[in-house]
Amino acid sequence: MSDPTQPEVADVELRLRADLVNLPVVRGVAAAVAMAADFTVDEIADLRLAVDEVCSQLIVLAAPSADLECRFTRVPGTDRCTEVVFHASTRSRDGRPPATDTFGWHVLRTLADEVETGLGEGVRPPVHITVRKRRAR
Repeated sequence: MSDPTQPEVADVELRLRADLVNLPVVRGVAAAVAMAADFTVDEIADLRLAVDEVCSQLIVLAAPSADLECRFTRVPGTDRCTEVVFHASTRSRDGRPPATDTFGWHVLRTLADEVETGLGEGVRPPVHITVRKRRAR
C-alpha cells in the first residue's frame, strides 16, 4: 500500500536496442506521458524533442548490441506544477561522456528545464542523461 503522505509518481520504463530505428517508440511514449501530465501542446513537443536528442546522443555512444534503458517519471508538484523526469542510459562503447559543447546539447538545454549527464566506471561504463521538464500554470 502506498504512503498517503508521499506524492504519487507514475513511471514508465522501456528497454530497447540502442538503435536509431527505435526512436519513434520512445518519442511516442514521451508524448503519452506528457499528455497524461496535462502538458500544453508546446510542452509536449519540447519533451518529445528533448527525449529524441537524449536518445540520439546515447545511441551514438552505445557499445555494439547495447540496450537503451529509458524511464519516465511523472511527479506531481506543488503550486499546480507537474514535472516529468526522463532518464536514459546505455553501455558506452569507448567510455566517452556525451559532448556538452555541441549544438544538439544547446538545443537540449533550451528544451528542458534541467539536464545532467554522467559516466560510470568500468571497461564499458554506463553513460546516462537525465532531463526534467516542468509544466507550470
